[in-house]
Amino acid sequence: MDWNQVITRNQPLLLTIVSEMYAMLRTVDVGPGVEGKSGSFTLPRRVLNAILFLLRPAESAVRRLILIAARGIVLKPGASQPFPVSLTFRVKTGITRAPIFQLIDPLKDFGPEAYDNNPDPAPASGFTAPFDPFEAHRLALIGDQPVNATLIYNRLRALRLALNDLPRQARRLARWNAKRDLALKAKGPWRPIRISIFRPGPPPGYRRKDIHQIDSILKDLHYFAVEADNAVNST
Repeated sequence: MDWNQVITRNQPLLLTIVSEMYAMLRTVDVGPGVEGKSGSFTLPRRVLNAILFLLRPAESAVRRLILIAARGIVLKPGASQPFPVSLTFRVKTGITRAPIFQLIDPLKDFGPEAYDNNPDPAPASGFTAPFDPFEAHRLALIGDQPVNATLIYNRLRALRLALNDLPRQARRLARWNAKRDLALKAKGPWRPIRISIFRPGPPPGYRRKDIHQIDSILKDLHYFAVEADNAVNST
């Protein structure tokens, strides 16, 4: 398997999709907080949903691309050193750190709020309600409602930074693997830990039917990442 070809083929495709999401941001006035500035900003709900439509599968695809880039990298976990008691920790004001990309798939939410107790029977029955102009106007107003988009923007920014610096992210993942292996070998009280970047089941943002190019990219990278992970674990 030519893993370098997998990386060189998919990295520019993902960068193009990231640029597409940034283009959505430029369609509205996002206010302060862009490009590392302090403060928060809002987006219309419809724009935020359009970004999330691409952001979730793009994050999953980049995680798998990082795993492929990290194959064969073996690092020892650094010894954690306590902060000197004689020194005081100072926080510099006016400086914002770059957001850090999450290397591990978030687990599914199995809480009661994750399920709809009152599903709409119309899709199941095939019934289509007649056009209601008042309902259409209400949905349009909801789509234009401003919502806080600071967290989503930080995730998008972290995604772009990670994609532009795959070697650094690969070393981050290698350190995470080393700490995981050390924790699995350690003696002491057992505690649950994540042993893989993959979550059970399909990856976050997975769609069975390809609606956007990101869907096929995620499927390809998930397949190659599983193959790379199995190859490393079998050695």
